[in-house]
Amino acid sequence: MKFFKYFLFTMALPLTSQAGVNLKNGNFYINYFDVVVPGGGKNLEISRTYNSKSTTKGWFGFGWGSDFETKLEVAADRSVIIHENGSGAETRFVPKDPIDAAQAANNIIAAMRVKNKVSDEVAKNLSEKLIKDSDLRQAYAKKYNVRANIKEGVELFSSSRGLQKVLKLSNGFKRRFNDGKYELFDENGNLTSIHDRHGYKIFLNYDDGKLISLKDSLGKQLFFELYSDGKIKKITTTGGKHSSYKYDDEDLVESTDIAGNKYKFSYDGNHNMKSVNYSDGAKMEIVYTKKTQFVSQISNRSGDVTKYKYESNSKNPNFHYWTLVTKKSGGREVTNRYEYEIKARPDGSQFTYRTLTDINGFKTETVYSECCQNPTKIDRNGAVTTFSYDEDGLLTRKTNSSGKFLKLEYDKNIKKINKVTNNRGWTKFEYDKKGNLSKARNSKGKSILLIYDLKGRISKMIDYQKKKTKKRALTFKYNAAGKPVEIAMSNIGRIKVSYDSYGEIKEVKSSAGSKMAVQVTNAFKNLLSIVKPAGVNLNM
Repeated sequence: MKFFKYFLFTMALPLTSQAGVNLKNGNFYINYFDVVVPGGGKNLEISRTYNSKSTTKGWFGFGWGSDFETKLEVAADRSVIIHENGSGAETRFVPKDPIDAAQAANNIIAAMRVKNKVSDEVAKNLSEKLIKDSDLRQAYAKKYNVRANIKEGVELFSSSRGLQKVLKLSNGFKRRFNDGKYELFDENGNLTSIHDRHGYKIFLNYDDGKLISLKDSLGKQLFFELYSDGKIKKITTTGGKHSSYKYDDEDLVESTDIAGNKYKFSYDGNHNMKSVNYSDGAKMEIVYTKKTQFVSQISNRSGDVTKYKYESNSKNPNFHYWTLVTKKSGGREVTNRYEYEIKARPDGSQFTYRTLTDINGFKTETVYSECCQNPTKIDRNGAVTTFSYDEDGLLTRKTNSSGKFLKLEYDKNIKKINKVTNNRGWTKFEYDKKGNLSKARNSKGKSILLIYDLKGRISKMIDYQKKKTKKRALTFKYNAAGKPVEIAMSNIGRIKVSYDSYGEIKEVKSSAGSKMAVQVTNAFKNLLSIVKPAGVNLNM
């Protein structure tokens, strides 16, 4: 019964906020979900994230970004950069043929000479730097408005955050993810719509380059009221509920979400967030180093203090450094170490080549590939695991020093795992036309058949175990918010689930008592027993 309740909980899991420090660059981040509109099995949500290292002025002020602010930028070297959340991480897409960094450097210098006098010596020195550093190229290209001309039909590829590609369209760009989701951008790089593999869509409506509304394919809408400088003042649902925002110049200083939760923020002169004040009087405080603006200390709302110290290799400080994290544990201070080694690719872009963590004396060293940032070797206190990949960056084999192995094969069309072989046997997977897992079976005679409704939710699950010649069929019904309200099993009974106004499980009733819960629990345990030993995430 406990497992069954856990399953229901995960299907109805509410969204939460997160905060922390990127130990690689000392960046403080925190995110909030301000608006969540349920309906039709898909929530229309507004979340925003603050990054202390960001220099972007977004819809929610300096350093803040949101999913719908994701921006596409064409670089001078024929690559495409997508700025996630507007102010977050960057995903770089490159064509199949090599980047011509030298030609991009020449184009940038030519644009500079139109506006300024540049001597041959200065041009030569700058050209060498631009060729070796893709970030520097992009900064200069942006400053002097230099971008490559990408022709319609050209595809660019990335595997840094899973397999993705960007296709140049006649009126903009299309970004496609491996799970079937895709995003559309206009010629200026603004996000215009988001589409999932089940047909759910979100459309962004702009007026003079400013977002005024969102609408999804299920009829839900959000309306945006802006200040004169373009920052968001209020977000309103069709039901009249709203979130609101207040600023001090460029900094967001107060927010109230749709549920009435109020947060106040303060910043230093560099727009670094210093504190978060909560309605109950609690407070989070963040301290930064003066020179690098890296986070040096965080006191969370419970009063717990974490300290951060940054060190580097004096012979190679920009490419080899580490962070020491100190916090109290069991009444004493404990310090853990996180080390990073960076390398440069031939086109000047950089990648993390190696990491080494020392946590309570347990050391883990990871070496990554140049092309895709995938781990090729992990050494956990002497226990070594090696990884092999195909040309698309998909894992094909995993082997460890104890003799265990994992071999993965993929569907050629959708690039999803269709067979896993390990020391215990094999597991095979099949998918429907939308890429949903439809069938899984293993060498032990266990199998699962999954059927989905038009919104991509499981409507029926058939569970079969050959040894016991038992077959179970479960059917699922959902409410308007997309949460399961009834699970039925032929000849056994039904389970009905009700929720409170916050979407939390209020009551679970069964006509067959605990017998029904046991049957449902066993069916899902069988599903997990097939999928989990494969050691893979099937993106169900």
